[in-house]
Amino acid sequence: MNRDKKAVIYALAAILLWSTVATAFKKSLEMISAFDLLLLSCIWSVIVLGAVNFSKELNLNCLKITKEEGFVYLLGALLNPVAYYLVLFYSYDLLPAQIAQPLNYTWPLMLVLLSIPILKRKPALTDAIALLICFAGIMLISRGGTSETLGPLSKKGIFLALFSSILWALYWLMGNRQPGQQDKRLFWNFFLALPVLLLLKPFLSPGFPHLSAAILLSTAWVGFFEMGITFIFWGLALQAASHPARISHLVYLSPFLSLFWISLILKEKIQMSTITGLAVIVAGILLREFISKRKMNQP
Repeated sequence: MNRDKKAVIYALAAILLWSTVATAFKKSLEMISAFDLLLLSCIWSVIVLGAVNFSKELNLNCLKITKEEGFVYLLGALLNPVAYYLVLFYSYDLLPAQIAQPLNYTWPLMLVLLSIPILKRKPALTDAIALLICFAGIMLISRGGTSETLGPLSKKGIFLALFSSILWALYWLMGNRQPGQQDKRLFWNFFLALPVLLLLKPFLSPGFPHLSAAILLSTAWVGFFEMGITFIFWGLALQAASHPARISHLVYLSPFLSLFWISLILKEKIQMSTITGLAVIVAGILLREFISKRKMNQP
């Protein structure tokens, strides 16, 4: 099997798994709080990421870090998973999955916008055009709350879903400055998040839920496939691909496939405004990437 075929297989596996997590979020939130979902999922994530790292060298030396590295990883942990997933799960708790999920997918645009002040990147006209297009998509999705099917949408939930995309973009920008390979970075981010979450638990979610089989299964699904192994698959896809940019565009299949699971399992009636709004957001992001690449290829 050649490298590009492997890349496609890894990418499609990641996309399929990522498409299920919005449904897993909502099913979990029917049983436990957003904070407990994060804490339990984080534990599962540490287990699977630790196993992945250990399997590479079959000793614990692969996870050794310096104090300086530990500090950087802790800063990363405060962004992801602590802040990002808390905000994201609270948004899912307040909104239908078909609303929260596409709003969170505005993060590539947030990444472009945040790179202007953080990386001192010069803004371009294409950034403004993409912003306006994506904003139109956001408005279409938000207007879905006027339908009788969904009822009025939580403004706080909409804000949190969009804010989560900003936090994820910040984590991506910071990720380039964290030492080590992605597998190791993710392990330490999630591992160091655990003591932070345990310190916050008495204040944000006192007490412990009864750990039924359904709770353990749903949080394991989130920990394994949202926070853990799926990132490994995606990284392998990009490494194997001869043209990583082409593979990276496949990720935009995930939110549309996610709507299928939301409809099938959660029984949400998918609104046309959701599909149209998501398509507009993705179109804005892809248009910006297409124009930027054309400019780069010009002599």
